[in-house]
Amino acid sequence: MSVIAEYRLSSDRLALAPTFEAVPAVELELERSFATDPYRPVLFAWGSGPLEAFERAVAGDPTVEDLSVLDTAGGKRLYRIAVSDETDVVLYNRWVELGAERLEAHYTDDWWHGRIRFPDRAALTEYRGFLEENGVDFQLKRLYDAGSPTGTDLGLTDEQRETLVLAYDMGYFDIPRGTTTSGLAEELDISNQAVSERLRRGYRRLVEQLV
Repeated sequence: MSVIAEYRLSSDRLALAPTFEAVPAVELELERSFATDPYRPVLFAWGSGPLEAFERAVAGDPTVEDLSVLDTAGGKRLYRIAVSDETDVVLYNRWVELGAERLEAHYTDDWWHGRIRFPDRAALTEYRGFLEENGVDFQLKRLYDAGSPTGTDLGLTDEQRETLVLAYDMGYFDIPRGTTTSGLAEELDISNQAVSERLRRGYRRLVEQLV
């Protein structure tokens, strides 16, 4: 069954990273993207914030081949952004290869936030592995079956959900286990005890709701 992942990611190896470093207050909301060359996609995004500074920074950004303004509305501008072949890591081709569909993406506060539909959990795991191998910081915020009408959280806190999803993805529930609570703690940057408490409380909540 297909799943929808809500996430955030960040890396200085992605397109526009030099621009975001120079103009951290800018925000982008991605409308769509396409590519005749999968390693040089074209992005269409609405920009807001200090857009004059953004455009000046893009002019000197080696990861962008071309930037043009297509429309303006309410202080925002719709940009066509052609990614250059000097970009170290391009995500577009990888999630397309995995049969995924990007549902939403926006940049704010040093992070790309978004939702992607994956054909199954294995595809998401492959995508996470690709990001890790290429130095992209990926944080999964929520994961639910695409067939769920609401993506119900079953009463879990954000921290419990994050820990349970990570434990699943890293093989904590496999036999033999693919990781330990120490491995989860390192990934989440919290203590081993905090991981154990999140897991126990998450288990209890799931049993209360489902059993």
